[in-house]
Amino acid sequence: MSLTLSPGADRIVRPALLGVLFHDAVDGKPVHGEDLVVEAIDARRPDQPLRLSPSRSGVYGLHTLQGVHTLLGASTSPSDLVDSPPPTGRLSVRVRDRSGRYVEALLKPSWPSPDILRVPLHSAITRPVPLALASLKVDLRRRSDSTLPACWAWLTLRLGSNVLAEGPADAQGRAHLVFPLPKPREGLPHGSPATAQSLLDWSVTLQARWHPDRRPDTLVDWVELPAQPDIPLLQAVAPDAPLAPLSLQAGVPLEAHRPPSSFVFVAD
Repeated sequence: MSLTLSPGADRIVRPALLGVLFHDAVDGKPVHGEDLVVEAIDARRPDQPLRLSPSRSGVYGLHTLQGVHTLLGASTSPSDLVDSPPPTGRLSVRVRDRSGRYVEALLKPSWPSPDILRVPLHSAITRPVPLALASLKVDLRRRSDSTLPACWAWLTLRLGSNVLAEGPADAQGRAHLVFPLPKPREGLPHGSPATAQSLLDWSVTLQARWHPDRRPDTLVDWVELPAQPDIPLLQAVAPDAPLAPLSLQAGVPLEAHRPPSSFVFVAD
């Protein structure tokens, strides 16, 4: 049976195999543009990545993949676009920011999907700190060999039970957490300047999740990073000294390492 389309009334609908919307993990704003390089990688042809472009709304869509039919009717379910069962593990998405704002990321999404995948991008060590925000930069190394980075670790900065910031270390073990300062601690409203300053001083803790099998040249699925095992952080080795709570002060850069070392170590 053949159908004749009526101009102005009928249109061909082409369901997307995948749609991804990226946003800044700090302020939640959408991230897209020429500096954001988004590539779909087909496991059957890993040397031929497909460059994705954003729509007007900033969604990066994958519309074609060799061997997959997508030119179907409007009533077609996304699950009808591929054979059953779907080829799990075939597709991954790699994201890098040429302007140096965000850490390189890898996604292994379930596809085809009727929903847009919403993915946070986390600050790279080279990102300038936005005005009125605080930050922590840290260089992670392995306790067993301080020349090796603790790459792709997942860091969490806490004030008590509250999470101030979290995010990944990059391939070199460098992490950059950007976050707003907490509310001033409660105190006397008419105290001395020293008392007022003390209300802008908080004791915070840095925690890490990491797996010793991580390698700098192998990106890890972004959803796997927070699920890595807890691992202790050390401010010194030989003898080992656990990383103590940090003093976060308004207007003072937060540092986790302790001189003379410029590193924080993971107890691998």
